[in-house]
Amino acid sequence: MLQIRKKILVGTLCAGMVLSASQSVAWSENSSMTAEAGTSEAITSEADGTTTEADESTSTAEAEDDSDAAEEEKEPITEEGELAKCELVASNSNYELYVNMDTGLFAFRTADGKHTWWSNPYNADEDPNANNSKKADLKSTLVINAVKVTDTDSPSTPLRSYSNGEVSVSKVDNGFRVEYHFPTEGIWVPYYVTLNDDYIEASIAVDEIYEVEIQGDKDGGTSVDSNGIRSVVDINFLQDLGAAYSDEAGYIITPDGSGAVINFNNGKSNTNTYSQRIYGRDLAKSQDMAPAKTEQAYLPIMGLVREDNALLEVVTSGSAYATANASVSGQKATSYNSAWFNFQVRATDTYYMGGQNAQPLNAYQESKIPEDRLTVRYYPIVKDNVSYVDVAKRYQQYLVEEKGLTKNEKEEAPLYLDVYGGTIKQQSILGFPVNLQTAATTYEQAKQIVQELNNNGVSNIILSYEDFNGAGITSRISNSVDYSGTLGGKNKFKELKSYCDANNIILAPSVDLMNYERSGNGYTKTGASSIAITKAYATQGAYELAFGTPHDTRSSWYILSPAYFQKVYGEVISSYTKEGMQAISVADGTNMLYSDYTGNVARTTSRQQAVNNLIAGYEMINQSGLTFVSGAANDYALPYVDYLKDVPLYSSNFDVYDYDIPFYELVIHGYIPYTTKAKNASSSADELFVYSVVTGTPLHYEVMYEDPNEFTDSSYDELFYAYYSGWVEDICAEYKFMQKYVLPLTDETIEDFQRIDRYNYKSTFSDGTVVEVNLETQQIVINGTEVKLSDFETKGATTD
Repeated sequence: MLQIRKKILVGTLCAGMVLSASQSVAWSENSSMTAEAGTSEAITSEADGTTTEADESTSTAEAEDDSDAAEEEKEPITEEGELAKCELVASNSNYELYVNMDTGLFAFRTADGKHTWWSNPYNADEDPNANNSKKADLKSTLVINAVKVTDTDSPSTPLRSYSNGEVSVSKVDNGFRVEYHFPTEGIWVPYYVTLNDDYIEASIAVDEIYEVEIQGDKDGGTSVDSNGIRSVVDINFLQDLGAAYSDEAGYIITPDGSGAVINFNNGKSNTNTYSQRIYGRDLAKSQDMAPAKTEQAYLPIMGLVREDNALLEVVTSGSAYATANASVSGQKATSYNSAWFNFQVRATDTYYMGGQNAQPLNAYQESKIPEDRLTVRYYPIVKDNVSYVDVAKRYQQYLVEEKGLTKNEKEEAPLYLDVYGGTIKQQSILGFPVNLQTAATTYEQAKQIVQELNNNGVSNIILSYEDFNGAGITSRISNSVDYSGTLGGKNKFKELKSYCDANNIILAPSVDLMNYERSGNGYTKTGASSIAITKAYATQGAYELAFGTPHDTRSSWYILSPAYFQKVYGEVISSYTKEGMQAISVADGTNMLYSDYTGNVARTTSRQQAVNNLIAGYEMINQSGLTFVSGAANDYALPYVDYLKDVPLYSSNFDVYDYDIPFYELVIHGYIPYTTKAKNASSSADELFVYSVVTGTPLHYEVMYEDPNEFTDSSYDELFYAYYSGWVEDICAEYKFMQKYVLPLTDETIEDFQRIDRYNYKSTFSDGTVVEVNLETQQIVINGTEVKLSDFETKGATTD
C-alpha cells in the first residue's frame, strides 16, 4: 500500500512539473513576441495577465499544443514576405516604389528587382543588439524632439513615430503621403515620398505640421492635456533608410571638409556618432566657450556605398536647417550602419539669469521655420565596384542639371595670393597707449610684391587685397571702395591697379560685408546687427587658445543682419563699378551663414532666407561683370563664383572616421578654378603641396610686406607665418612646377581617385593623365615618370 501511494505521489509531481514547464515555454514565447512588437498598445499589465487556479489546471497536452501553434505562427521575416505586404504606388523604366498602407514602411527597388532600399530595416525585431526602445527607433521613419516652447525649463521629449504615433497613409501622384499623429503631445507631422526618373524624393511638409500648443485644438479634435502638450524642435528624418546590417561591407561618406569615409562596422562603437551642421553653426546662437576647431560641411550630402550599389543623399530644400548624421553598428546599440539628416524646425538657445551659480534656461523660437518643405533626394547608383568617385560624379551631375554649374574650358594654374593691408594696433604716443591704423602692406608695397614675382616668372596671379580700405582696417561694413590714406591713398592704389591691369593680374579688393566692430557707413551696431533668440545682440568673440574662454583684451564684434545683404551688395558693387574695379572678393561671404531673430517682423530672417538673400547678392556681382573671387564656398555659391580659394583638403578628423577623401575636389575640379587653404599657413606644408599635385590644385599663399611680429596683440596676431620676404623663393619654384604639371589638368575632371594606403594616392584625369604621390617621401610620379620640385628651385636668384 505504501509503495502504491509513493507511485501515485511521484506521478502527480511529474505531471505538475510537465505542466509547469509547458506553461513556461508558452509564456516566454508570447512575451518575446510582445517585446518584438514594440508598440505601447501591445503591453499589458500584470493584472490583465493574472490567472486562476482553474486556468492552471489546463492539461499538459493543451499547453503543448498552444506552444506548437505559437512556433508555427512565428515565421521567419523575409524581404519577399515584407514586400508582399506592400502596394506598388509608382514605377518607371528604372525603379519601383512600394509602401505598406498600414504601417508606412516603404521600399524602392530597381525595375529588375536586383536591388532594394528600405525605409527601415524590415527585420528590425531580429536585431540581437537592440532593446525594445532601439527597435522602435529602427522602425520609425520620424524620430522627433519636442518641447513645450512656452516653458523655459521644458526638457526635450523624444517621440518615435512607430511607438508614439498613429499613422495614416494615402496615395498621391507618383507616391504616397504619410501623416503621424502624436495624441499625447497634440502634434501632427506629414511627409511625402515620390518617385522620379532616377531618384526618390522625401519631403517633410512643414506647412502642414499642426501643433496644438501653438495653433490650438484642431478642428473636430479632442482637447489635449496641457501637461503633455509639446511642439516640434527637430526631426530625424528616415534615419535608417538604406541602412546596412553588420554583415555587409561598405562605407559612409560624410561632407566634412574635403570629405571623409566611415567604414561599416569599423569597431568604433565607443566613439561619438558623426553629427555636423550643414554650412556650420548658426552664428546668431550664443557661444560661451570657443567652438571646436573643425572643418565645415559645405555640401548638403551624405552617401552609403556597398560593393555593387550606392545611395547619394542630397538635401534639395531646407539645407540651411539640416544636420548630417551617421553611425556604425554598435554606436546606437543596434547592428546597423546608417546615414541621415536631422532638420531643425524651430531654433533653440540657452541663457542665464541670476548669480554665479545660475542654471541655464532655454529659449525657443515660437514659430516654425518659414519653409514649406524639407526635402531629401535619394539617388541610387548601381555599378560593380562602385566608389565615392561615382557618388561625387552623380552629385556633380545634380549641380550641373539643377543648379547651373558650368564647365571650365580654360587651362590656368594661377598663384592665389592674399595680401593683408592693415589693422588697428595699439601704439605708444608720448607714453600713452593709442589705437592707430597701422599698415601691414601699403599700396606701393603690394605693387612691389607683384612686380618681384612677375620678374621671377610668376605671370598669372589672383591678388586678393584684404583690409585694403579704411572700413576694412577699422572694422566697419565695407560698402564702398573707400581708399585708405594709411595705405597710400587713391593715387597709389590707382598705380597698383594700372600695373595689375597691364600685366594680366586679377586684382580683387576684398570687402567684409558681414563682420564689424564699429558703426559707420550707414550700419550701426545697435540698429543693423543680428539678434539672437534670447533677444541679445548676436556678438562674436575671440577666445583664449589655452582655455577656450573669451579673450581678455580682444574686442567682440557684431554680424550684419541678413536682411541687409541685398542692400549692402548693391552698394559695394555700385562703388566698385564706378571706380573701375574689375574683380571683387567678399571674404567669408560664401561660407558664413546665420539668422536674425529680431522682434522686428519686417527684418526677421531665417537661415534659408539668408541663403536666398546671399544668392541675390551673388547674382548682382555676376550681372555687374565683376570677376567673383571667393573664399571657401557652400554649395549654393558654387554656380556664381569665378575663382575659389580655401577649398579644404582634409576633414575634421573625428574619431569615428577611417580616412579622408577629396570629395569636394572631385565635384568641382574642371568646373570651377580653385585652390587650397594657404600653404604657408599649414603645419604640414610639404604634404599639402604633394596632395595638391595629386588633386590637380594650384597653390595659395597669404603674405604681408611688414614683419608679422610687429602685429602681436592685434587682429593680425595669427598671421605670424605671412612674412612675404621669407616665401619668395618657394612661391616662384612651386608656381613654375605647377605651370608645367598641373596647368594642363585644371580644365579636366578627376575620373578616378584611389587611396592605396595612408601615404600613397593615385588620381586619373579625363585626359588620361595619371598622378601618383607618396605623402611621406614627397615622391611625385606623373604618367610613370618621377618629377621633382627641386628641379625648379633657384636659391638666391630672385631679383627686385
